[in-house]
Amino acid sequence: MVGGVIGLGASAPVNLSQAKAAVRAYHDEGDYERDIAQVADWAIAWIEQRGARRTADERLVVLMDVDETVLSNYPHMVARDFGYVPSEWVKWVERAAAPAIEPMREVYRTARRLDIAVVFLTGRATPEEERGTVENLRIAGMGDYERIIFKGPTDTAPTAAERKRIRRIQLEEEGFTIIASLGDQGSDLAGGHAERIFKLPNPFYQVP
Repeated sequence: MVGGVIGLGASAPVNLSQAKAAVRAYHDEGDYERDIAQVADWAIAWIEQRGARRTADERLVVLMDVDETVLSNYPHMVARDFGYVPSEWVKWVERAAAPAIEPMREVYRTARRLDIAVVFLTGRATPEEERGTVENLRIAGMGDYERIIFKGPTDTAPTAAERKRIRRIQLEEEGFTIIASLGDQGSDLAGGHAERIFKLPNPFYQVP
């Protein structure tokens, strides 16, 4: 064909380089934080409302994921061009250098100001990750929590969604009322056992 281009591609997915550029723009131009801030505002309003009508015998708790919920791994992801190398990931977590996601830190502060417990529920698992997480949360000003639930040897559920659902049930069995569950993955929130759920955007990766 003279003067033309022959090729396929109308049904092909978006080019990977273009997809990465779009993700960077979404984050770097401020839309990502604005979207998170909107979810955080909804969560804060609910926590304040629910805390105001707590009964004396209720043990209220706000349940929060860690990665891309209260701590941002964006510096590490960009440095790796959005690739995932397990050994490099563990080194990053050990550094305890992930910045706080500010709107979500305000959700945490709201809960603690109202004397509502905070529990972090994360897929981080290794001893190195545990140490790095504790230190990172302390540095980020979120060290006053009820507990962190890491992924452990007894977590045999086939998916993150099922593992986290089981952990929420266990908290309820201990007498806690989970008034809000916050996460960036559908798997953080699936399966109920929370009065309200709040889903943050995550254009970077997906955990089933």
